[in-house]
Amino acid sequence: MKKRLVVLFLLLSIFGLTGCSFFFSTAPGTTDTTTFLTSSTTTTTTTTIDTDQMVSEIYAMIYADLYDQVRAEVIQNLTEERFNEIYDQVLADLYSKIDQGELSVDAQSLAQTVLAVVASEASAVIGVSNYDASDSLQAIGSGVIYKHVDNMYYVVTNNHVVEDGSSYKIHFADDSEIAATLLGTDATADIAVLSFVSGNSYKVASFGDSDSLQVGSVVLAVGNPNGYDYFNSVTMGIVSGTRRYFDVDNDNVKDMFVGYIQHDASINAGNSGGAFFNLQGEVIGINVIKIASTEIEGMGFAIPSSLVAAICSDIEIYGYSNQVPGVGITFNDISTDMARLTAEGITIPEGITAGFYVHEVTPGSSADGYVLPGDIILQIGDIVITNLYNFSAEFSKYHVGDVIDIVVYRNGATLTLSDIVLKPKVN
Repeated sequence: MKKRLVVLFLLLSIFGLTGCSFFFSTAPGTTDTTTFLTSSTTTTTTTTIDTDQMVSEIYAMIYADLYDQVRAEVIQNLTEERFNEIYDQVLADLYSKIDQGELSVDAQSLAQTVLAVVASEASAVIGVSNYDASDSLQAIGSGVIYKHVDNMYYVVTNNHVVEDGSSYKIHFADDSEIAATLLGTDATADIAVLSFVSGNSYKVASFGDSDSLQVGSVVLAVGNPNGYDYFNSVTMGIVSGTRRYFDVDNDNVKDMFVGYIQHDASINAGNSGGAFFNLQGEVIGINVIKIASTEIEGMGFAIPSSLVAAICSDIEIYGYSNQVPGVGITFNDISTDMARLTAEGITIPEGITAGFYVHEVTPGSSADGYVLPGDIILQIGDIVITNLYNFSAEFSKYHVGDVIDIVVYRNGATLTLSDIVLKPKVN
């Protein structure tokens, strides 16, 4: 048992624990399906390793340092039966994949680090149950406790986990549940914040700096794939890319408001809203999407923690997110509305075939104090105006607080209006 215990946690550090989740998918009929809350892992091929020799060497190297710590910390969280189940699964996975991969890790330090993160932080990831008006369960996802004030706990999850729900419950490892209140959502970023009140003490996770995340960093995904039978499953992978974009609203244009983190830690339906940890035990993302097809593996995506933290703060204060910026103008698109402008007696200077003709400026908006009625906006930030459709797609990359210039045509001259701070969109 001792030998199995130590080897298991080394293997877990290399290949990840088990995973599970609940399934939310986009429109059917496509070859590549963007699926909310799932993913898979892959390994690279290089050399063949003698597994018996490897296990013996690993055992000798880390037994003394790890055994007592591992056994003490794991047995309190796993039954013997569950432990053996994980061991057998991981070992089988090792034997099936080891001849396709190269083992090139500091096994001892990585195993200790992964173990420490799982033991100390994973319990901050809980379950979120969504019920309809008749109190029937309609969705299960994951969530992360990220804040605690007095007896109030705050949980972040995905908007699509709570969408169309009438009531919600937080699900814990001991199968107990507690009623939760939906504080607000951000459909654009797919974030929601819930709260619950309890006198019990629960683990609270901390947000890390997703902006400093590097491709190749080792990461852990924690959630409830395929439901609560696999509560708090942990998988491991690496960051495959940053600032990835999707056409979330299915208008054939990639939306750039959320620069997703791409990773290959295995996630599945039910992982939605679950934590994406770095090896410092910080939440650097919230899992939300995977790409699923017969040709694609290991492409999961998380919402960066920098954006998540800002949205959560807004929802706590206002009940909604202030992170989507707006310009604050009423206008006509010259490229498509020239006839309407002419009918209204508005003359567009010769040679100007694209831009936004401004009718009104919303008081207190980003443009207020800079843009004037009658201006023709030629450029906003680094976006040269060609038509409203292209502008909307590109403007989604900007966030509240970004500083931009706006170029306008006014009274026969082209002017650059500088240092405009983007403010929240006025609904």
